[in-house]
Amino acid sequence: MHDAVGDDIRLLGRLLGDAIEQTEGRAVFELVEQVRRLAVDGRRSGHSAVDDVRAALALHPLDEQILVLRALDWLSLLANTAEDVHLERRRRHYQHSGQPARPGSLDAVLERVRGAGVSADDIVATVATLQVSPVITAHPTEVRRKTVLEVLDQLSGLLDDLDVRRHDAGAVAQIEQELSVCVLLLWQTALLRLSKLRVRDEINEAIRYYETSLFEVIPALTHDLATIIATPGDTGSVDTSSAITMGSWIGGDRDGNPFVTADVVRYAIARQSETALARHLSALYGLSRRLSMTDRVVTPSEEVSALAVASGDDSPFRADEPYRRALRGMHDPKAVSLVAQYVETVKNPALRGEAARTLGRLYQREGPFDGSW
Repeated sequence: MHDAVGDDIRLLGRLLGDAIEQTEGRAVFELVEQVRRLAVDGRRSGHSAVDDVRAALALHPLDEQILVLRALDWLSLLANTAEDVHLERRRRHYQHSGQPARPGSLDAVLERVRGAGVSADDIVATVATLQVSPVITAHPTEVRRKTVLEVLDQLSGLLDDLDVRRHDAGAVAQIEQELSVCVLLLWQTALLRLSKLRVRDEINEAIRYYETSLFEVIPALTHDLATIIATPGDTGSVDTSSAITMGSWIGGDRDGNPFVTADVVRYAIARQSETALARHLSALYGLSRRLSMTDRVVTPSEEVSALAVASGDDSPFRADEPYRRALRGMHDPKAVSLVAQYVETVKNPALRGEAARTLGRLYQREGPFDGSW
């Protein structure tokens, strides 16, 4: 397991070197390698390599020095990505190998708590009141471009595939070719934008983390927590759905940032609401595609049957599929009237108008919801 991350980092480093040599020439590649070796040797020997690196770069023009800096930036990011993939790989390994719980995991924490003599009832009672709220903040220097995040996500998936198919020479060659394309694309992509980020840009950048990971990870964590604390033989369940709730400072901080205005706060709230509601609508649509059970085989509950009837879905192709009809009705724009009724209770006119416009964007309608869709 420990060799795998080293293999991945070396592979990505080699592919980055190939991309640099292919696009910038052999001389630049050798300069990057020289600086990298100086830095590695300095770290291994325990003395600073700053003077050696400075002397090596001083012999080359500024444009080549910039290429070296870009290469080291990308090399660091690629290595971090490989390490992230390896951490997930180790987590899966611990889960399926029967080894003791990994330090820092929920299982290990619960083992320590139980080992300290805390009763199951006390654990359940404590978890029932647990409220953890990770807060997203941002600094312009820490925001990665969406383009870069998407390529790194693809690259992570390829590294996972490579780990699974290491003994298939044909598959390995194909995966390495796809990895080389990703690395070349990153090398020829600007790591930073030329324009300064606005607060609205920071808001949208942070929201992408919900779509790429948080919407999946947080429900999985709360589900794992409920499973771990469940008492053997107990048919009940502990509600952990609110144990972890996300927060955000972006667009709402009050530390003197002159660009965080009332309009920006309204925008931040609307974008987060829109993102959450869009997630639910997407899930509803996905369920309507999957739950194809026919009432000729299964008997739906009275509640599901009532939803199917109220859905207004009169397609003859779904006449015997109550779950699909019910879910399509929940996803249908007419169902948004329930949400719109809540919107009308918002006292602040500006916030009420923004919420209505958000509903309009969700359902891809022109203008806000006005009760007539």
